[in-house]
Amino acid sequence: MKKLYAIFALAIVAMWNAIYLTISAFNYASWDKSSLFCDINNTFSCSTLFSYDFATIFWLPFPAIAMIVYPILAILAIVWAIYKLKWLFKVILTISIMWIMFNSYIIYNEFQVMVFCPACLFCTVIIITIAIMSYIWNKEEKRLK
Repeated sequence: MKKLYAIFALAIVAMWNAIYLTISAFNYASWDKSSLFCDINNTFSCSTLFSYDFATIFWLPFPAIAMIVYPILAILAIVWAIYKLKWLFKVILTISIMWIMFNSYIIYNEFQVMVFCPACLFCTVIIITIAIMSYIWNKEEKRLK
């Protein structure tokens, strides 16, 4: 049960981070070019990253997609806790891996322009942690069978 609370908590933290980044990206794109709390310098700057074309996918800033992924992960963790559906760890792992692949595209582009979003990197660490935890716990579930 503690495992699922950890996934739930991480997903909620990442979701709030994604909400902040999405609002900031929309503000940056529309009118407010002020710096964000995660703007450390020219290399580590969320607002500078939002000025690049790769920061939008389907006319949305990429953190907006995260606002969909992280609540799904949180809901799956709650559903598992309530109904004890052990196969949900595989679903969580699959979604996590797919999201890591998407993040890899963003990080690759960040390396191309040498501008990194610290808040995005924080979310990347969270999704990697969720993937590793769900992989380990999926292996534990298989051993218990």
